[in-house]
Amino acid sequence: MSPAFVTEWLNLLVRFIHVVAAIMWIGSSLFFNWLDPRIEKNERTKAKGIEGELWMVHSGGFYDVEKTLVAPKVMPKHLHWFKWEAMFTMLSGWLLLDIVFFQGGGVTLVDPNVSSLSPTAATALAIGVLVGSWFVYDLLWRSPLTKSMTVGAVVTYALVISVLFFLSQRVSGRAAFLLTGGMMGTWMATNVWVHIIPAQKGLVKAVTEGKAPDEKLAKHAKTRSRHNNYMTYPVVLIMVSNHFPGVYGHRYNWVVLAVLIVVGASIRHLQNVKKELAPALLIGVLLVLLTISHSSLTSAPTSAGAGTDPTTPLTVSTPETKGGPDKVANESVVGTVKGTIVLEGTPPPNKVLNVGTCTSDVKGPVTADAVLAKEGKLQNAFVWIKSGLDVSKAPAAPSEPVVVDQKGCMYKPHVIGARVGQKVIFLNSDTVLHNVRSVAETNGTFNEMMPTKDMRLEKVFEKTEVPVRAKCDVHPWMSAFIGVVPHPFFAVSGTAGEFSLVNVPEGDYEIEAWHEVFGRQTAKAKVKARETAQVTLTFRAE
Repeated sequence: MSPAFVTEWLNLLVRFIHVVAAIMWIGSSLFFNWLDPRIEKNERTKAKGIEGELWMVHSGGFYDVEKTLVAPKVMPKHLHWFKWEAMFTMLSGWLLLDIVFFQGGGVTLVDPNVSSLSPTAATALAIGVLVGSWFVYDLLWRSPLTKSMTVGAVVTYALVISVLFFLSQRVSGRAAFLLTGGMMGTWMATNVWVHIIPAQKGLVKAVTEGKAPDEKLAKHAKTRSRHNNYMTYPVVLIMVSNHFPGVYGHRYNWVVLAVLIVVGASIRHLQNVKKELAPALLIGVLLVLLTISHSSLTSAPTSAGAGTDPTTPLTVSTPETKGGPDKVANESVVGTVKGTIVLEGTPPPNKVLNVGTCTSDVKGPVTADAVLAKEGKLQNAFVWIKSGLDVSKAPAAPSEPVVVDQKGCMYKPHVIGARVGQKVIFLNSDTVLHNVRSVAETNGTFNEMMPTKDMRLEKVFEKTEVPVRAKCDVHPWMSAFIGVVPHPFFAVSGTAGEFSLVNVPEGDYEIEAWHEVFGRQTAKAKVKARETAQVTLTFRAE
């Protein structure tokens, strides 16, 4: 039985337990927050000496709910406590974080494009945030600073966003989001067990012993319950965002989440202060959303997405060590550039990737292919003529697309070249969700989900840029690099560091080599007709 199979079913089972527990906890919490402002005072309640009552009808029965503040004079024989729902939600949530991020070596926890933090250090950081942040939050609300509820709320929000920003610079975007939600959920559950339940037990004990209940206990429990009330919707939004790489993979993901937290808390506040929201208002909002879902805002232009027949077989592109046009009109005025990419020093070891937690299609250990070097020769360097060419005379971009596959939870090829204006098709050959997010400075960026096997995403890069990075935020170790150039004179260095550019017009050129780890190196080349210019570009491993 493969690790990917076991992990997927564990994920489903624990996620189901977590969602059910959360529904039970949040559902009861929302019900009591709905109930409080609707409790009615009348002659009957005054006669009984209670705070109020509310009659409800549901499931063919009538319910008469009475509220007593601070506590009844005589404690009833059977008293129901609402506490285990919070505990099981927190524990199942922690277990889910472990399955998604911590097990499997923490490969989904870290994003090598964000920081160089090791999976072990990132795991320790995540646990530290989940546990340690509670003490910061709790001490804050025990301090004189929070005598004003407004000041306390603002400071708490600043604390949440500070932690979110810190995490966004240390771990993957998905992990930053879910750890922030897990942190707030931990606060909420611990509020129940450390503050709300003990306060309620104090009230019960006082009544049982025939003493006057302390109103401060009731007020204290209500304060922490109010915290949970306002954190509920932001936490739900954060957890739902787990399914949307376009959100947590955004360049300014922490800003996006900061806004979503305000939106969630604001909706909850609106529900708190308004006893009833007109059904017409809610229906109107749904109609607006329906209109947007069928508008041009949700329909991608044909040129950017679906221009290729989805039934046409695709062949994954292979990086070529030789670049340049196959034929020219006059071979007497062109020459060749041949070269080698050299790496001096000891190359850093590639990380071992536990992709078995993502797919069962791969057997044996898989290592990252960031640095492929042998006997001082460097593979996967993108080489091109950076300057000296008259690009206006370059042949048109090929009609054949460049195809980049996502297979075995890796991008294949890892480094490839494409012409300006040439179609680039991203293919998902896995049965798992991927997203393709471009990281570019000159070209427009995009971030699109690819949830199904054999799904295709077609893009065209209109400007020169070396490179455009494509990455997956669901599996942060996945990256591909596309060198987009306006002419055919480009290549990717082979296993011996070799490359060649053929049929290059006579002239003086600047040759550039780019590598994802070692940066850029340039060299001058003078090309003469029917001759070969030799070039060596040397990178140094620190």
